[in-house]
This record gives sequence, C-alpha cells and structure tokens, in this order.
Amino acid sequence: MDPTIQMMLQGYIDGLENMKITDDAIRQEVEDYKKELTAFGETQNDAAVFFQNFQDSGLMGKYMDLSTKITLAAQAAESSSGKAEKKPRATPQQWLEPFRTTYDYIKDLPVRERGLAVYRKLFEIGDRHTDITEFLLEVEKENLLWKISSEDTLGIFNITLTGMDPLYKGLTYPIRQNIKAWEESVCEADAYYLQDRLSEDVAKNAPRLLQPEHYVIHLGFHLMVYRGPKGKEGLMDLIASGNCPKIAFMNCASAMAIGKQQARRTLAIIKKALGLTFDDILADEFLKYKLISTANVCGLSRAYVQSNANILDLMADAVHNEIIPDLPLIEAIRREPSVGFGRWRMPEDYETEKAKQLARNIFGNLPYFKYEDQLQNGNIHVGTGEGFDIDPTGGAKH
Repeated sequence: MDPTIQMMLQGYIDGLENMKITDDAIRQEVEDYKKELTAFGETQNDAAVFFQNFQDSGLMGKYMDLSTKITLAAQAAESSSGKAEKKPRATPQQWLEPFRTTYDYIKDLPVRERGLAVYRKLFEIGDRHTDITEFLLEVEKENLLWKISSEDTLGIFNITLTGMDPLYKGLTYPIRQNIKAWEESVCEADAYYLQDRLSEDVAKNAPRLLQPEHYVIHLGFHLMVYRGPKGKEGLMDLIASGNCPKIAFMNCASAMAIGKQQARRTLAIIKKALGLTFDDILADEFLKYKLISTANVCGLSRAYVQSNANILDLMADAVHNEIIPDLPLIEAIRREPSVGFGRWRMPEDYETEKAKQLARNIFGNLPYFKYEDQLQNGNIHVGTGEGFDIDPTGGAKH
C-alpha cells in the first residue's frame, strides 16, 4: 500500500480506536469498517486523489456515522448508569489528523484552492472546540465534509473553463452545466441525481449546439474542393503554365463541378436548418473559423492557425459570384477572382509551431494554462494539453 495512503487510513482507524466504545455491536461494526477501509486502501495508488475517492466510495460518510454512533452510545451509557466516568475521548484534533495529512499533501496545488479553503475552515472549527460532539455538530451544520468534495471539483471545472474558447458553446456547455449541478448539490445523493439529469440534458442539447459547427465544416470542405488546388486553383495553375494535359484539366474541372453542387446543397441545408446565410457565417466570430482549414494550437480549442490570410475572401468571392449564381463551369473557369489571388494551402509545420508559442504567450496567464502541469499530473486530468507542452518560437493566432 502507498505509504502516504496507509498513513491517512491509520489516522481514521486511530480516530475510532481512541473513542470509548461501550457497545459490543458497535465494536464489531468498527472492526468490520477497519477491514473495509483497509481493502479500499489497497485499491488506491494516488494519494493526491485519495480523499476524493474516499468521499465518493461512501466510506467517509460511514466514518462519520460510526463516530456519531459511538459518541451517542457512550453518552447514553453514562446517563443510564448515572455516572460521569472520566475516560479518554477522541478530540477534534485527533479526529482531524487524516484531514491534515491530505491537506499537507495538496496544499501547494493552486488548482485545489477551493477545496483547500474548506479544509482550513474545518481546522478553524477544530481549533475552537474541545468537545468532539459539539465539533461534529458544527461541521455537519456547515456541511463541510461534502464541501471538501464539491468545492474541489468546482475549482477544477472553473479553471478548465478558462482554457476553453468561450465562443465554442458545444464544448463549454457540458462544463457549464456540470458547474451548475455541483453548485446546486448539497450531498452525495443530490450530486448523483443532478448528474443523472445532467447526462440527459447534455445528450439533448450538446449535439444541437454542435450542429452549426458540423454544417459549416462540411461547407468549408466543399468550398476547398471547388476553389482549392484540386479545383479552380489547380486549373488556373495549369492554364498559366501553358501545359494543360487533358486528364489533369478534367480532374480539376470535375472537382469544381462536384464541389459546387455539394456547396450549394449544404448552403441550402444551413439556411433551412439554422436560418443562416453565408454572410451570416462570416459575421459569426466562431463559425467563420470553422470554414477554413485550421490547426488547433492549444488543447482546449481556444486558438487556431489558418493558412494564407485571404482564404475567407476567396471563399466569399466564389460563393457570391460563382456558386450561388450557379455560373456555368466554363464561365467559372474563365472568371478571374475579384480579390487578390492567394494560394490555398494548409499551414506549414513551422507556422503551426510558431502559432503554438504565440498561443502560449497570449493565454499563458489564464488559470488553466498557468496550472496545466498540475491538472495533467496524476489523475487530475482535464483537456488534452496539446500545444502548451512544447516550446517553439514565434507565431500566429485566430
């Protein structure tokens, strides 16, 4: 067993053993609990997330129930015997020992700050009490054992949200709904219920939020086929070179014909399903970047690198002057673009590397990227981290 986890478990066991157990049935419950606790500890290998798993397993609640049962049974025994025996009882400080061990293990992780604040509140209450019953009553009143788990989770969710493109509703919606569910939860059962409701909500709404993006990505692909190096741009190169083999000409012309029909069909679907025109897409700060060939340069889709700068202008020129008017193929081939000619190409590797560094410089002060290493280490894992774990130079950004 991991030594740190073993030390944590021993703290809980010592807390129970230091309490006066007056009932044989409760004593047996304690022995059974110790075995269950030890078996649980054998399944854990990461001390950083032990307490979260301990809470989720229900063993923390069982510990609280046993502690309260032992205390109440001892008080009842005293009352029935009419004696007020002086006997050693667990103090709040003894009861808090396993919590201090966990706190010391994670206290230097800013990503856990919301949870750490609850630990500090717990310790502050412990410092104010000498009686274990009064201490446990105040802890329960403040709901601190649940808040250790919920606040820790909320902290990580909120930090993760800072790394996401706020315009990317399909990606941020599940996180925002998770935050809402955890904020509304007051106990473990409440959290499970809200999580069930959340899964239904996300299954219903996330695809709807992603639908515009999917349509626009398909439109961009069709426009690339029509206007790109295998379509009109390829034909323009062949004609300009003076060397125009028939098979190469026909391949490019076929790509133009297919790309145009598919683009027209997709534009019609977007108009019917979303009520958006091509100009509406260009006016949308999120959707317009889904039209073009981009490379994600940070793990949570906040920044991209595109190819040449006038791709959107080339697309708009083709859509408004050739595709929507359904210009005959031969006329479209002959027609010169109304914008400056630009190469349609994917970003070069060096451009992508430079863009990753620029993204690092721009967004490095956001909590997610600032503490990404902490989020990625161990089992505290959110996002991919792609792009912020390399060290190129220079850059470009969306």
